Amino acid sequence: MDALLKQFERLQRPIDLVQTLHENQLKEVPARYILPSDQRPVPAIEAPQSIPVIDLAAHHSEIVTQIAKASEDWGFFQVINHGIDLSLLERIKRVSQEFFDLPLEEKRKQCPVRPGTRMLEGYGRFFDISDDTVLDWVDALVHYVYPPSVMAVEHWPKTPHTYRETYEKYGEEVLNLTDKLLGFLSEGLGLDSDYVQTLIKESLLQLRINYYPPCPQPDLVNGLRPHSDGSVLTVLLDDQVEGLQVRKGEEWFTISPVPGSLIVNVGDLLQIVSNGKYKSAEHRAVVNTNQYRMSVVLFLLAEDGVSIAPAPELIDESHPRLYQSTISEEYGITYMSNAHRGKAPVEALLIEQQS
Repeated sequence: MDALLKQFERLQRPIDLVQTLHENQLKEVPARYILPSDQRPVPAIEAPQSIPVIDLAAHHSEIVTQIAKASEDWGFFQVINHGIDLSLLERIKRVSQEFFDLPLEEKRKQCPVRPGTRMLEGYGRFFDISDDTVLDWVDALVHYVYPPSVMAVEHWPKTPHTYRETYEKYGEEVLNLTDKLLGFLSEGLGLDSDYVQTLIKESLLQLRINYYPPCPQPDLVNGLRPHSDGSVLTVLLDDQVEGLQVRKGEEWFTISPVPGSLIVNVGDLLQIVSNGKYKSAEHRAVVNTNQYRMSVVLFLLAEDGVSIAPAPELIDESHPRLYQSTISEEYGITYMSNAHRGKAPVEALLIEQQS
């Protein structure tokens, strides 16, 4: 929590947000955003290979097999026929855009950056940890949408007036979806279908709306730096503008969103529970010179105090335990404090294997 408060103090320092830089017709990227030459994003592979698209209206056993394979090979997949009304997805994109269209000071007034549960919440910039931190070319709105006990609705956007009811409905729908997905993922490990859901107890949902304005020098910056997610699962609604990339092996691949789909990826906590069978894949966002891009991301987290460890059923002589146990909220705070470094805390939980 001390690290979170220090980060909050740093964010009080004046610095223009990237939406303002774009609106001011900036011709060159400020030095704080420019990456060292050896860290700049190399072009992604142009290949027919991409993350799997899984039809949730297919036969149960087929879905289990496909989701398990996608989670092992990629750590990412897209779902169609997911059960969430497409009109609700359009409303989510619309109310989110209407908030970001507000004047800067109005956005800051309605949603000030402040310490929250496990993370900073509000509208602005995040991960500005030190004077030498290279900033990402993204502004964000961050808050919880579930459970009610951690929802600081007094700091949610007041404009548009339908924002709260729209996101409360979407949170309910995503929880229903993730409950189904966790069942498929548990079965894919050979566990009871309720194993992961029972383990994490009451789910938490964190929202992060990432807003990427056009950038005059996109090859010099990160939209969002390479990272894995410190969640159990992550569900992302894209606006059909390409920019999300996932790493497989040594190569980066651009995800082309399927209309009406949702993008799902395995988080660090599920990688631990699966004893490394499912991969919490590294991913990043890149930007362009002429298009805004927005992504609506919901992170499914475990209840505070839950012990996260490899499922005992997955450990034997041929499959040794790979990870130490961790406590859900401790991992979450550590993750949010260290994610700017591009290294997930899950690496620190690896158990050294004896040869």
